Amino acid sequence: MIIAIAAGAAVVLTAAIVGLVLLVLPLFSPAQDISGTAKTYFQALIDGDGEKALSVSDPGVPENEKALLQNNVYKNAGQHIDGYRILDARSDFVTAEVTQNGRKQEIILRMTKTREGEWKVGSKNFQKIRLSSSRLVKSFTVNGVDVAAPDAGTGARDSQLLMPAFPGEYTLGISGDKYATAEEQKALISIDRTISKSTESLKVIPSQLLLDETRTLLENKRSECTASTPDSASEATRRGCSGFALYEYRPTRNVKWTIEKEPTFTLIRGEDSWIIQSDESGKASVSYEVNSGRDDSPKWEPKVELVVPRASGEIHIVDGKATLKDR
Repeated sequence: MIIAIAAGAAVVLTAAIVGLVLLVLPLFSPAQDISGTAKTYFQALIDGDGEKALSVSDPGVPENEKALLQNNVYKNAGQHIDGYRILDARSDFVTAEVTQNGRKQEIILRMTKTREGEWKVGSKNFQKIRLSSSRLVKSFTVNGVDVAAPDAGTGARDSQLLMPAFPGEYTLGISGDKYATAEEQKALISIDRTISKSTESLKVIPSQLLLDETRTLLENKRSECTASTPDSASEATRRGCSGFALYEYRPTRNVKWTIEKEPTFTLIRGEDSWIIQSDESGKASVSYEVNSGRDDSPKWEPKVELVVPRASGEIHIVDGKATLKDR
């Protein structure tokens, strides 16, 4: 009797265990596991949480190429996704309806499994921002964060950046050089790849600091040249005072320059310098006395010439400082 009861209890216990297994197993099905990863990913994108989104992703690039996926960059991106709805989850993909900036799009997330058995959003889902500059730069800025420009190699004339990014709008610029800047551009990583705008080129232009220092350098040189007017065109060139020579073969004295209007200029990036290009000519006059007589019997006569000054020269950066060189 005791044996029979024990056997009956074993049968009941076995049936309970089987029932438990049957009830528990569906809770951990692969489809629900993949769906959970997708939900975590989408919600992180909505929240602008790059760290969370990256934790359930495998973008397929080394650590030094994940700069745009970090929190400090992504939290400041515009046009994050607004919402999502999981439509299907099976095998190694998730189908979802995603909204970004009011635009709905059905997308497929390709998933990948780690060696530890965790599902991740795979690298095929990532689009990359391709950024270049017209000249070599030390670093780019993405949403106000400095991102080092990769080593361009010997002989390169521009810098390029290629990195994956989450869906959103990114503000691009350059940094690392106090004398150079660029007009900011926008890149868009859209859930609809057909309208993504992920390739941008930045034109390097002089910073306001360089323009101000160039203006000061030109003014200082003008003051130097007008304080002691060159005797000839060759001396003017030697001293870097082109345009401030008196083309008068007779002796002169009491030379006085009057600048009525400063010339304006623009800076054009050269191979290894900034070229000063005259934009609008200035207006000036020079008064002096000229000896129309002989050396032993001088006859000094007043004379006034109108001059059209123009800005010219080159700006070289030497030991981190702007210097002026005559052209």
